Amino acid sequence: MSGWSQATLTQNDVVGPGLHRLTLEVPLAVSSGFHAPGQYHRVRVPSGLDASFAIASAPGAAAFEYLLRESNGVAGELVALVGGAHVEVSVPMGPGFPLPRAKGKNLLLIGTGTGFAPLRSVLLAIAANRSDYGEVHGAYGVLTPAHLAFGPELAAWGRAGLQIIPTVTTSGPGWSGAVGQVQDLLPRLPVEQSALAFLCGQNEMVKEVTDLLGQRGLPPDRVFVNF
Repeated sequence: MSGWSQATLTQNDVVGPGLHRLTLEVPLAVSSGFHAPGQYHRVRVPSGLDASFAIASAPGAAAFEYLLRESNGVAGELVALVGGAHVEVSVPMGPGFPLPRAKGKNLLLIGTGTGFAPLRSVLLAIAANRSDYGEVHGAYGVLTPAHLAFGPELAAWGRAGLQIIPTVTTSGPGWSGAVGQVQDLLPRLPVEQSALAFLCGQNEMVKEVTDLLGQRGLPPDRVFVNF
């Protein structure tokens, strides 16, 4: 594709087993196109390969953050880079989540694993304009407590009135929180017909959560998915 811009890797932290939180400084031509949480863009690594990644920072930020899992291919090459390395990036793509539709309404956020990255973008956007939105509740599911890459931010979100419940598939020493899938937490979350739900994760989870929300009266046209 055409229209690549150079970006600089400024941070690469290990935040869980095989999980990296990366930050890229991107030019204004790129950051100005990030207008909705849930958008993504393509990153081209030094080998010449490229892939799409969801942006975890707030829209309008000059630095783009990501949550990536160690793997083969582009993600693997990207997380192996050190600070100061250069990559190429495209402008942000996709419509993202329809956050303006959530103004004045309650919102449910359900995500798992690295799929919670675009939902973090939603949370940051809401926190910056908290009075524009109603109640915000959600579930954040991971494999083990060590995989809660955004766990340190949960308390700050709670103080802002953003109530996100973490759950793990497998418990660990010292863990006193929920154990199970995000679907298991739905009975603990308030659901009303005027609310909106933003989901991100594996297809099976998204389908099951959508069905369960429908059983509680939330129409499918008020459920929005970011894969």
